[in-house]
Amino acid sequence: MFLSLSIIHGQNSNGSVIDSLFKELEKAKIPIEQGRYGKSIEITSRILQKAKEINSVRIQAHCYNILGYAYFESNDSLSFDYLFKAEDAFMQIGETLKLTTVYNNISANYLEKGNNLEAEKFIRKALEITSNNEKLIQYRVYPLFNLADLSVIKGNYEEGIKLLLEILEACKKYEAINKRSLIGDSYELLSYAYYKLGNKAQSELYFKKAEAYGEEEKNFNVLYFLYFRRQELFKEDGNYKKAYELLKKYTIVLDSIKNSEEFETIKKIEADSFILENKKQLALAKKEQEFQRAIISKGIIFTLLLAFISLSLFVSLYLIYIKNKKYKIAKVKAEQLSKVKSNFYSEISHELRTPLYAVIELSRLLLKENINRKHKEYLESLNFSGNHLLSLINNVLELNKVESGNLELQILNFKLKNLINSVAESLEYAMQDSHNTIHMVYDDTIPEYLNGDSLKLSQLLVNLISNAIKFTNNGNIYVTTKLIDKTDSDVKIYFEIKDDGIGISKEKQSKIFEEFYQEHNENKNSYHGTGLGLPIVKRILTAMNSDILIESEVNKGCKFSFEIDFSYQINTKLNIVAPDVLSQDMEGMNFLIVDDNKINQLVTKKVLDQLDIKSKSVNSGEEALVLFKKERFDCILMDLHMPGGIDGYETTKRIRLEDSKVPIIALTAASTEEVENKIYDFKMNAYVSKPFIASDFVETMHRCIIG
Repeated sequence: MFLSLSIIHGQNSNGSVIDSLFKELEKAKIPIEQGRYGKSIEITSRILQKAKEINSVRIQAHCYNILGYAYFESNDSLSFDYLFKAEDAFMQIGETLKLTTVYNNISANYLEKGNNLEAEKFIRKALEITSNNEKLIQYRVYPLFNLADLSVIKGNYEEGIKLLLEILEACKKYEAINKRSLIGDSYELLSYAYYKLGNKAQSELYFKKAEAYGEEEKNFNVLYFLYFRRQELFKEDGNYKKAYELLKKYTIVLDSIKNSEEFETIKKIEADSFILENKKQLALAKKEQEFQRAIISKGIIFTLLLAFISLSLFVSLYLIYIKNKKYKIAKVKAEQLSKVKSNFYSEISHELRTPLYAVIELSRLLLKENINRKHKEYLESLNFSGNHLLSLINNVLELNKVESGNLELQILNFKLKNLINSVAESLEYAMQDSHNTIHMVYDDTIPEYLNGDSLKLSQLLVNLISNAIKFTNNGNIYVTTKLIDKTDSDVKIYFEIKDDGIGISKEKQSKIFEEFYQEHNENKNSYHGTGLGLPIVKRILTAMNSDILIESEVNKGCKFSFEIDFSYQINTKLNIVAPDVLSQDMEGMNFLIVDDNKINQLVTKKVLDQLDIKSKSVNSGEEALVLFKKERFDCILMDLHMPGGIDGYETTKRIRLEDSKVPIIALTAASTEEVENKIYDFKMNAYVSKPFIASDFVETMHRCIIG
């Protein structure tokens, strides 16, 4: 991605003062080009204060843009704040052209955070300003590059290539463009896009151009991305020899970058210390000379004073060195601790989900059998308890994702009304136990199909409605969904969950969003919970650029509300086929179940039996390989964590040497992130997390086998 930085002088009634401030702003750009972002922030903040004193909105606008740029490069979240201030300031003075730079920088922020929808929106804004005006190409190339980068990320390689070639042509024609990184990064991205399209010759051509350019310009960042992404592509193709060679080059470049950064830091410390020491020595020397003229005997005192200050300076520098060393050690330990914590969550997720798969699926399967009322009641209770425990595990894992910064939104097309009804049905058993009645109030003016993270929304509603059930007995729960704003492409939806339960006192309302805090509950039929539901609700809403509001009085109930923005399309239809219809296409097929857990084998086989699918089970990867050579299977359901011998990944790798087409679906209790990062590297077709939703399981199998 590319950020752009430009300062355009404008006329102003303050004359020479404005001229001098613009000259100082040009100086603020120099540290940025040297990677000294802290120095640039210091200079620009001082200029911003002066601009406010003389009420120059134009200078303030440029200051905000530079600060936004510098904070972005420093990985500081303040970048967004200053860039949006820059947007407001430039709009206030009507400087539309300068908004191109600001919108481009905002889009780069969103690209860095993985929010492609918002990134593209601001790229389009930047390009719209410069459209059909060739004289403004120096402002247009940077958002064009970000759009090309986004196109490649989304898999639109042809569109990305077209844009990149346009950028390179502009670099040839116009001298005003800052081309140092733009050309090299364009070559690198072209090499990647052509490779993805299967045009290996063009890919190799631009790879060599990017490599030559990066070496000639000493641009390590170009070489860093070039070697890293290239070796990833070779790994995908199974060309591990070339991948290894490029990985070695990548390591050398990475070391060069680190050494360069450390060298620059050391040079800055030495230079600043040298200047400071010289100033002090000069001042002391002058004083010493003056005193020597009057009282020569005091020269010894000043010499000792100078030595003492020099020694103090040396000690201070040494202490700073020790402190930095300790900081580096602490940083390494913190990173190691974070990795251990992540591995722990992954392992505990697998260990807990595996037995839960048996509990939930067996109870669900038995509920379909012809059983008496008493046994049905027991099984419903068992199934509810299993799902409640699964919800608890999901909450803990969600909390870990938020803390590690891995919480990402997955934008899907879904029917909001169906989602809310499904959530209510899933909590039906808990409603019976607490003797509550749920009331659904739904605004039918809401578009039928929305684009958003339906899974996160389900989690929000489950946690809030469960919370209402917990603190209400023999009462009413109202779930309200209302349209409050609508444009041609976006809607704002208001959600409200209200109960007439025991309520929460004013002084305790600020505490309920703290992790593990539990409000005392007088309802004898409710459980105490973990204190994670509401904190996770708040954090998910923060990720969605929203917030949770609460209104409550003791013994008068409680109301939680929030608003979420969704996009939508008119006349959109989801291509949904009922699971029972999909399963008919797979009747009579022959599946292989690979799982070291006998109970899980039994459960999976029982699910397939109900779908009229034949299956055979093996306990290990070795047994799977032996049976696969003897018999043909339409699909393989592969467990990933199998102790001893070979695991599911290695088993898949060996099967792919024999057969590249047989569908292999990972059926695993591992965390989603762990699976997503590996299954496609080992050429599996898809994965299903245990415990699974039956309809999702059927749809995934149908997609992999039938298409």
